[in-house]
Amino acid sequence: MKILTNQISIVLLAILMVSSIFSIETYAQKKVRTRIKAYYLKMNNGDREISMELISGSGKSMKPVINGTLLLNILNEEEEPFKIELNTNNEGKAFLVIEKDYKIPKDSDGYMNIKVNYAGNDSLKSSKRGLSFMDLNLDLAFSIVDSVRTLSVFAYEVDSLGQKAPVAEIPVIIGVERLYSTLTLDKIESNKKGKASIEFPNDLPGDSIGLINVIATIADHDDYGSLVKSQEVSWGTPVDYTVPSNGRSLFGEEAPMWMIIAVFVVLLGAWYHFMLALIKVIQMYRLGKTVSSNQEL
Repeated sequence: MKILTNQISIVLLAILMVSSIFSIETYAQKKVRTRIKAYYLKMNNGDREISMELISGSGKSMKPVINGTLLLNILNEEEEPFKIELNTNNEGKAFLVIEKDYKIPKDSDGYMNIKVNYAGNDSLKSSKRGLSFMDLNLDLAFSIVDSVRTLSVFAYEVDSLGQKAPVAEIPVIIGVERLYSTLTLDKIESNKKGKASIEFPNDLPGDSIGLINVIATIADHDDYGSLVKSQEVSWGTPVDYTVPSNGRSLFGEEAPMWMIIAVFVVLLGAWYHFMLALIKVIQMYRLGKTVSSNQEL
């Protein structure tokens, strides 16, 4: 009976060990979840940019997937979808610029649809992301009435007949380009006619002739994505950015004369004492030779 109990214990232990090994191998072979982020941006020149980011992991420990292959499908209801492959860079990102002359197919609701797929590999799961957006246009107009400067914005779509259809309730951020960033002036929203306007300030510094670059931005709209429209206008205060010469000074390009003279005097004194010491050494050497000669005689 005791022998039978020992045999059963050994069998159970073996089963437990096999199950543990199997569990470890299964855990080691478990693939990591991946996620695709995709964004749409219509640039100032009319080109469209699709930016994508491929990350893997979970929670706050997600990291970029380098050299991952993303397959983009530009869907068309009548023809075969247009496909293109892109590899992610060292930051896990990939970009596709679609020129303004290329007409992206639209569905019956007027949306342009792009599907992004990642096939995965031995250690990463596959993932996909859909991106749907409509084509929006933004025009800027500048006017001065009774010395009041006004910036007007017009948001519209272009229908199948080529007519401009105003779009209401579009939030637009108005800003001015600065050296390293954009200075936000106001946030406005288009009315039923697709228009919105602000009174433009008259104390903004510009370049040497008063030019400033005005930027209107639509950020991450649910239907239209992001859009940037910019235009230069001479409504700034002219500013001369050339650095004036400081002349001779401690913090200028040329040292002051008193410093040059002082350095010259110090160097002259140093060389004088050096030459004086050298002459004394030569005189001592000659005097030593003379004394030695007299002692030999």
